[in-house]
Amino acid sequence: MNFEEVVSENTNSSDSQFWEAIGIWMRNPHVVNRRILASQELFTVPISCNILDIFKCIGKLQIQPDYFECESSSGDAKYLLDTLGITEYRQSVQCTDLIETVNDDKTYLYVRKLLPRNTQIFSPTLEFVLINKNLASVTSFHKPIILDKLSLGPNIVYRIQHREYVSMCIKVCKSDDGNYNRSCDWLKSKFFPRLMKWMDSKNDSAGPRISSLSLISVEKYTLLYNQLKEKYGVKMVNVWPENTDPAKFVYEDVAIATYLLLLWEKERKEKGIQELQSFVDLGCGNGLLVYILSSEGHKGMGIDLRRRKIWDLFPESTRLQVSTIVPSSDTVFPDVDWIIGNHSDELTPWIPVIAARSSYECRFFLLPCCAYEFDGSKYRRYNAAESQYSEYMSYVRSVCEGCGFFTLMDRLRIPSTKRICFIGWKRTYAREKTAALDADIQRIINARSQVESGKSEAKDGDLWSASFKPRDSTERTRNCTKLDKELILEIVNVVAAHLLRVIRTIPLERRPGETWNAGGQIDIGEVAKLIAPEKLRQLRNECGGLQTLLKNHSHIFCVAQGKVQFRIPGTIDKRKRRRKAGAPLRKVKPCWFHKNHPDGCPVLENDCDFQH
Repeated sequence: MNFEEVVSENTNSSDSQFWEAIGIWMRNPHVVNRRILASQELFTVPISCNILDIFKCIGKLQIQPDYFECESSSGDAKYLLDTLGITEYRQSVQCTDLIETVNDDKTYLYVRKLLPRNTQIFSPTLEFVLINKNLASVTSFHKPIILDKLSLGPNIVYRIQHREYVSMCIKVCKSDDGNYNRSCDWLKSKFFPRLMKWMDSKNDSAGPRISSLSLISVEKYTLLYNQLKEKYGVKMVNVWPENTDPAKFVYEDVAIATYLLLLWEKERKEKGIQELQSFVDLGCGNGLLVYILSSEGHKGMGIDLRRRKIWDLFPESTRLQVSTIVPSSDTVFPDVDWIIGNHSDELTPWIPVIAARSSYECRFFLLPCCAYEFDGSKYRRYNAAESQYSEYMSYVRSVCEGCGFFTLMDRLRIPSTKRICFIGWKRTYAREKTAALDADIQRIINARSQVESGKSEAKDGDLWSASFKPRDSTERTRNCTKLDKELILEIVNVVAAHLLRVIRTIPLERRPGETWNAGGQIDIGEVAKLIAPEKLRQLRNECGGLQTLLKNHSHIFCVAQGKVQFRIPGTIDKRKRRRKAGAPLRKVKPCWFHKNHPDGCPVLENDCDFQH
């Protein structure tokens, strides 16, 4: 098997840094390949036969899709080991152990099943990876399970090789496949730069790594997510009446609903019960999660301090209530199985408290977003060496455990940077210890509130914290929709002018007949230094900050990995164009480059996504 080099770069990285980057890729293939929803390790075994023979066997492998439709990965592994004729190497190891601890000259075969986001177009795909620690070499080959659908990986055999403190390269085996060039381009432009970044980054994270979808079957998740997306997602995106982005909020709630349905199925199996769980969603927002869970047979309701337009589109079976929730003896739900806190903001630390005081059997699902204290004030960080989000996650977990819950953590697959969730799965104390535990909970609340309040001392009903301040029922405008237009224009112009002065180090994707100044790339922190502090404070108060403003102007700027650069005109809506092939592009916004850039817009009006 002959390999030719397609991309190479000098590096000062050690072999340990190389294997750390490979480990990240093994654990998170979806990060670099957005077609992948999840992956499932089947086996990792040492092999002593000729590697070429292994690839010949894989190439001739006649996959029977029926073998890979079952939930059990052990059945998949046995079928492959038997079919490939390597059953004598049945002594399997964990891939993580191989990457992190094993140091020998053996070649290992690692096989995983990749599951697609879009099951209509892409097939679940087997990825065969040959790993040699001694040679610092990784060779990969993909094979789709359903032959009339597309593979989730490159249609070529490729090899990653590392020479310590010298270079890293990717080599490919020449192929007559029609997608050969496209596969090579993806390896060069997407995969290789991401590996280089992982090698160069310092992994200083002190906390444990949290795998995604670790508490449920990823295969079941893929199947159910695609079913619910077809059943609810497409329709809701088309009729969405809110000002928020439907593509984000609809599919995020579909993903959360998928996760909860499978988590609750797991609970029923553990308890040996058939009855579907009941729930209450505190701070339910648009109510879509309540609608999906109710439509799937679970009795429940959502409570929020504001009614949304979309509520009128839901059937009567979707129970949604307008109410301001102030944690007290009136906010317990003794007949409810699960309390849900999905981006519940001020109620976030209260979710495990409400679950603990509702009933001994009540459990909770909590997906924190904005950081709040028990009294409704913003959480103040104490450890400058840790991000506020990471520190707040540790704080929330301590509250969950302080409320007497055996707390599980998982990472969801949702279009949000805040993806870590907490599950109060069961109690860590006996039922007869409930009163003593309740006193401990009150001490936690008092210690984190500005005004201490014992339950017996409350004057207004039976409040659990006299200093709790609920959110105003009138929605505060964010996302820069009412920010002073002159200030927005000033900041946009300041950032654009600075980008034009910075030499661009990344090749221009679309170069016109004459030279066009595509500008450079700068850190968000450097951009912030260009703007007066009082204006930055106004940004934070009104629209979440500078980065939010820049992202809201995505027709001008591209913000990624803490850096900002110009969005190359003519490339922003490629996905929309593919989705509506043949339909004329409806242009609404004026082209900023055509009007403001010193060189004008680099593309013709017909090719630009905006009006000239």
